[in-house]
Amino acid sequence: MNRYHLKQRLKRIIAEAIEIDPGEIHRCIDGSEATLDSPKCLMDIQYRIEDAAASRDSCSTRTDARMHYNGLLNVLRRKLRQSQKVQLEDHI
Repeated sequence: MNRYHLKQRLKRIIAEAIEIDPGEIHRCIDGSEATLDSPKCLMDIQYRIEDAAASRDSCSTRTDARMHYNGLLNVLRRKLRQSQKVQLEDHI
């Protein structure tokens, strides 16, 4: 187990011991879970944004499908900013 995984595991154990929420959990596209401060989460969100943008760009303008993808992209970009902020705070 590498240092990063040990750090994450230790964080969760400590959080459970003192009953503090370890942070928002992100479900990755492969079904696994990752905390927002993990590089895996960041990469997954970026992949989803690229995929949703490509799907949106293939839709005609002013269609329900395009509006759906625009809404999804707004949510994903918000989550990406949140993940980047959490990772930046962890490095400080």
